[in-house]
Order: sequence, then C-alpha cells, then structure tokens
Amino acid sequence: MKFLQKLGKALMLPVAVLPICGILMGIGYWLCPATMQGGEIQGAANLIGLFLVKAGGALIDNMAILFAIGVGVGMSEKNDGTGGIAALASWLMITTLLSTGVVTTIMPSVAAGI
Repeated sequence: MKFLQKLGKALMLPVAVLPICGILMGIGYWLCPATMQGGEIQGAANLIGLFLVKAGGALIDNMAILFAIGVGVGMSEKNDGTGGIAALASWLMITTLLSTGVVTTIMPSVAAGI
C-alpha cells in the first residue's frame, strides 16, 4: 500500500502542470482565434495569443517527458533530481531505439512490409 501511495504522489507532480497548459492555451485561443483556423496573425494581441498557445502546447506536446521526469523524481528516496535525470535518459533511449529509422535499420523486413 505504501508503494501505491508513493506512486500516486509521483504521478501528481506532472499532473499539476496540466491545468496551467490548459489555461495558457485557452487564453491564447481567445486572444487569437486565427491560430486554430490557420489564418494570418496580425497585431499585438494576436501575437501574444499565439505565444500563449505555443507555450501551453509545448508542455502538452512533451507530456511524456514531464511524466518521465516527474515519476523519476517522485519515486526517488529523497525526491532529488537524479531520479529525474535517470528517467529522462531512459525515456530518450527508449524513444530513440523505437523510432522508425532505427527499427527499419535493425529489422529490414519491417521496411519491406512483411
């Protein structure tokens, strides 16, 4: 039971960032609706809106990294950053090794469509 409580606390660390992302993106889309429709962006308010959308989107797009580091730090004994660095290194290695280019290099039959 103690392990599950620690895991729950570790998962709450990255989840706490998600409302900030939503608020940034919501205000950004409100200021600059052209961002959603792919229109031209002109004026200071639209530039600020685009900036807010991109800032919130950066965190949403890299949610896997947030969770890897958050769980790594949260599950470490003293909640120090070494667990986060180890989690980031592990995530980077796994995503690199499972990327399309590496898999087709290791297994050419996958590229041939077998």
